[in-house]
Amino acid sequence: MSQAALQQNNAQTTPTMQARKGRPRSQKSKTAILKATNSLLLHMSVQELSIEAIAKKAKVGKTTIYRWWPNKTAVVMDALRAQPGIQSPLPTPKNNTEAIIMQLDKLIRMLDGNNGDTIAQLFSEAQADDKAQKIFARTFLTPLIDAVEFSIEQGKEHKEFRSSLNTKLAVDLLCGPIFFRLMSRPADLNEEFRETYPKEAVRLISA
Repeated sequence: MSQAALQQNNAQTTPTMQARKGRPRSQKSKTAILKATNSLLLHMSVQELSIEAIAKKAKVGKTTIYRWWPNKTAVVMDALRAQPGIQSPLPTPKNNTEAIIMQLDKLIRMLDGNNGDTIAQLFSEAQADDKAQKIFARTFLTPLIDAVEFSIEQGKEHKEFRSSLNTKLAVDLLCGPIFFRLMSRPADLNEEFRETYPKEAVRLISA
């Protein structure tokens, strides 16, 4: 093979080989960043947390973090979602009433303890930052609201819930008390509340 052909062959193969080698390293760094964020949040608030602290804990540069996330809120939200069990799917419900009970139960479980503190702090911080507010809504609130709205609409069609029910107001009615407790009385997001509230809440919208 001529020297020119060898150079052309190297030019064609080297980028691909580099990409293949780069992907595992990138994923390893990303995983380290998420683990570092969750670890730091056990000992400090969202307000105290910084990109610099995350980078130091994960042993990466700040530019590596900004490669994937635009700001601290986005890192924290992905770190929460990366925790074991957070993204696990719910069991298949037998009807829409049971679906909403499961959704509310999962929300209460998620907000109980350290994660609830983090969510409350994110919510508070997002009020002063439009970009953070959009990220918080897109990654946490919107998926939750969409899932509950879908179950309500399906329940109305199957006559489980009142046909005259305003779906958006129903979401507020179902989820509002949970967030009220989170922001005002987080200690009351306990096992007793989780066992009783979802079923009582669904009765308020039942046909």
